[in-house]
Amino acid sequence: MEIDYINGLKTDEIFGMSKYQMKIHERIIDIKLNPIEYPMISKKRIINDAVKYLVYPFIVNRRIRKNNIKHITSQDLAYILKLVKLEKTIVTCFDIIPWVYDNEQLPTSRLKMKGLKEADRMITISEYSKKDIIRHTGYPENKISIVYPAIDHDIYYVKRDREIIKKLGILDTSKVILYVGSEQPRKNIPFLLEAVNQLKRRIPGIRLLKVGTSQVPGAREGLLELIEKLGLQEEVIFVGYVSENDITKYYNAADLFVYPSLYEGFGMPPLEAMACGTPVVTSNVTSLPEVVADSAITIDPHDIDAFINAMYDVLMDEKLREALICKGLKRAQLFNWEKSAEEMRRIYEQLNSNPL
Repeated sequence: MEIDYINGLKTDEIFGMSKYQMKIHERIIDIKLNPIEYPMISKKRIINDAVKYLVYPFIVNRRIRKNNIKHITSQDLAYILKLVKLEKTIVTCFDIIPWVYDNEQLPTSRLKMKGLKEADRMITISEYSKKDIIRHTGYPENKISIVYPAIDHDIYYVKRDREIIKKLGILDTSKVILYVGSEQPRKNIPFLLEAVNQLKRRIPGIRLLKVGTSQVPGAREGLLELIEKLGLQEEVIFVGYVSENDITKYYNAADLFVYPSLYEGFGMPPLEAMACGTPVVTSNVTSLPEVVADSAITIDPHDIDAFINAMYDVLMDEKLREALICKGLKRAQLFNWEKSAEEMRRIYEQLNSNPL
């Protein structure tokens, strides 16, 4: 079987969506991919957007093969289904956050939402995202399959070592709180900074490590202003982008992982932290309770007092820490790429034999 793999911009960068695709397809070795991508021809966004919306549909139309399944690998590319006549189509829709949470109203955004409805099948990454898609698009429930993201347990495992954070000047006696992710508004970072500001009065010497790029113009500047206002210059350390191998070192060095996000289609970082033996405090909204179950403490991401108390309890109560670590390790083991790859194969085979 061959798949027309409609994958958008050609890039060597590995991030959430591309990592998901790569980890699954490297395990389905008997299915051939026909990658259909477009090159980055300029550093100017307006030019690349023109290529994406005006040129890429022609590239897709020219390179598809008649009898192949057409797999559009992201909701961001669903607009193609309104511009090119395709048969035997699947769209992977990770989430509909831009439309539901960010309230995007651009013509291209509306085109993507309309395109989603044209797919013969849809894949998403959580039960919550599935319900969100049905609620906001009316897409038939029986045509949506869930293929969960997973953990590469050869990379994410327990190897407790604080060497990597010692290089940042953090003392062994300091309690280290870790956050991994972007600085998008839905990630709720100002809330986290306010919580750390109050927590430092109860636990002197705490440090918050923020790993990951901003991804939002102006967001970092706003956070730095808040840090200065709160007097958190000593407590907060920005690390920036790190490789996957290094991120596991940060997970293994931290005393606590926090993830106060307001909206997630899945939420990989809490699962990665648990796989490395780090206890987790996260939000009790959208997909996050589905991901962590009872293996983390889940808190209303607007209730700062409850969040502070949860962080304090995990950092100071050794029995609670050990219980969360044990539960987290078991929970993380439930998510593996082999299982996800097998489910993806089943969907391909089903559509190939019965496209409608």
